[in-house]
Amino acid sequence: MKEVSIVANPRSKVGKGSARQTRMAGYIPAVVYGPEIDPVPISIEAKAFRAAVKGSTGAGTIFDLAVEGKKNKVVIRDIQRDPITSNVTHIDFHAIAMNKPIHLSIPIRLVGVSEGVKNQGGIMQTTMRELEISCLPADIPEKVEIDVTGLNIGDSVHVKDLSIPNVNILSDVHSTVVVISAPTVLKSTAEEAAEAEAAAEAAEGEALAEAAAGEEKKEEAGEKKEGEKKKEGEKK
Repeated sequence: MKEVSIVANPRSKVGKGSARQTRMAGYIPAVVYGPEIDPVPISIEAKAFRAAVKGSTGAGTIFDLAVEGKKNKVVIRDIQRDPITSNVTHIDFHAIAMNKPIHLSIPIRLVGVSEGVKNQGGIMQTTMRELEISCLPADIPEKVEIDVTGLNIGDSVHVKDLSIPNVNILSDVHSTVVVISAPTVLKSTAEEAAEAEAAAEAAEGEALAEAAAGEEKKEEAGEKKEGEKKKEGEKK
């Protein structure tokens, strides 16, 4: 668990226009809410927030958020970003109690290079990027790391294979996190040989058909010429 102190200012105005002005002034519009407090619109200096979450996604971080001298323990529930610049445009903070479990999602990080990818030509397919968990705030992990080094082609890791101390995993236990698949774009030697043989047979068949058609035309032309000669002889 990572804990960071950060200062916020209350916002008296809300809406798109106000949020735009807040961002232009170098601040990030945000809101803090929770089961025991009403939603409060706030703003945080963008530079200070980037420094606070440097080297992490903010997931698993507990912020000691101070607004006009009043402090709350909060976690990030949602971060919105500009689709072009990736700059943070809005943050949702959720106030927490240190003695009550909370639900949240933490990022999944794959570590190492799979044996199946490195030496067997396999393809690593990642099907989950986050893991849904429940735990006390003090036990929140910043991320869950999975070492894929020993995975061969056909091997996979499921949610049921994961274990995190003091954490209740809420994601479906049967969900696949990562799998090493065999390459599907490459054809086997046998398949290539069979296709080549079929193509050769087809080409040979076409050639024989063309040759037969040519012989038939020659034969018809010869019969026609022979008939014409016979007619000329009868006239004489």
